[in-house]
Amino acid sequence: MFRRSGKRKGFTLIELLVVIAIIALLMALLLPAVQKVREAANRMLCASNLRQIGIASHNYHNDYLRLPAGMWGGTVAWGSAGYNYAGQLYELLPYMEQDNLYKRFKDPITLQAPMQPRHDPWWNNTTPTGDNNRFWAGTRLKMFACPSDTLYESTQNGVFFMMSVQGCTLTGVYFGNPFGDTLGKTNYVGCVGAFSDGCGAFYSQWDGIFSCRYDKYLTLGQLSVQDGTSNTLMYGETLGGIGKGARDFAFSWMCGTLPTYWGLADPTTSGWYQYSSRHPAVVQFCFGDCSTRGIRRGATVTTFSADWYALAQLSGRKDGYNNNTSSILD
Repeated sequence: MFRRSGKRKGFTLIELLVVIAIIALLMALLLPAVQKVREAANRMLCASNLRQIGIASHNYHNDYLRLPAGMWGGTVAWGSAGYNYAGQLYELLPYMEQDNLYKRFKDPITLQAPMQPRHDPWWNNTTPTGDNNRFWAGTRLKMFACPSDTLYESTQNGVFFMMSVQGCTLTGVYFGNPFGDTLGKTNYVGCVGAFSDGCGAFYSQWDGIFSCRYDKYLTLGQLSVQDGTSNTLMYGETLGGIGKGARDFAFSWMCGTLPTYWGLADPTTSGWYQYSSRHPAVVQFCFGDCSTRGIRRGATVTTFSADWYALAQLSGRKDGYNNNTSSILD
């Protein structure tokens, strides 16, 4: 004989609440670990992006027996006719499987490889609609973006399309919105040194690999016999401004270089003139030998502190210093 009971088995309210609390506790414990794993993966991918840019620079050197210019500008004021004012990432496009994009640019008819200096600024070519320099400069290139950054979120002010260090002045020029946010953006820029390019003897001792001039080239041979490729910064990360919260600016991949004078900044306080990243505690750099390392932010923003001098030493290619830089290297 079989009997069926009218009672149903199940969870009581208290048991259900306990289960929910346990699940919430496990999620709270696991989430930081998941975030750390995700950030570790993003950091590795970001380092790979920097390394590929460095390798592209070496391949460029194999063809032209020199490294790319920091920017195709000159000693004249920015925006003057006669110079393209495009940064080195543009020159490296053919070496990063973007030759078709490289050939789309016009100045005003066509650009030769390498980009010729005696032409109008690249942004002046705006016709015909849909096939001009401004349009192609809006191409989004994943290889120029750090995966830890929300690079293509809207900016409050606009996007920098030209960056130049002349004398003791860093000049950045940006397109305001809505057009600014249509430009292709980047987290990577070349290192011009501590300040350099005519800022006096004190700063010129830390001249970097890239100059803001089309006529000041450097070879890998020169770099090797000076401070050495493994001791000199080539490319670094930047957020182009505030990187958390309301974003004020970003950088176009047509930009040039940055100095290390203002140090490595935290993403919540970073300025457009500083190297910065959203990685915990560090900003990643590609050195002249294409190795990538993180440099701790720390006291590098304090001008003339011990860490500031250590960063200046790494950014200079011919200072001859051999001081210990382990305090800032990750």
